[in-house]
Amino acid sequence: ATEACPRCAEFARMVVIAVNSDAVPLPFAVTPAAQDAVQHELDLLRERCLLYVACTRARDELVVTSSGTPSRLLPSS
Repeated sequence: ATEACPRCAEFARMVVIAVNSDAVPLPFAVTPAAQDAVQHELDLLRERCLLYVACTRARDELVVTSSGTPSRLLPSS
């Protein structure tokens, strides 16, 4: 299963790895705010939705990992 497959089945356990600040959101997938502020926000929303879909595939247990600084799309602990 991939992040971009919202109709995929649920899994008993799911591990979402490398949710690091330098990888999620994907730098090349987000328009710079200085270039287009509206598109920047839409791009961030799309990336947040993809992470949400990946995480909600877990039925019983979810593990999210990061190395270094966690993504800003993750809730603070």
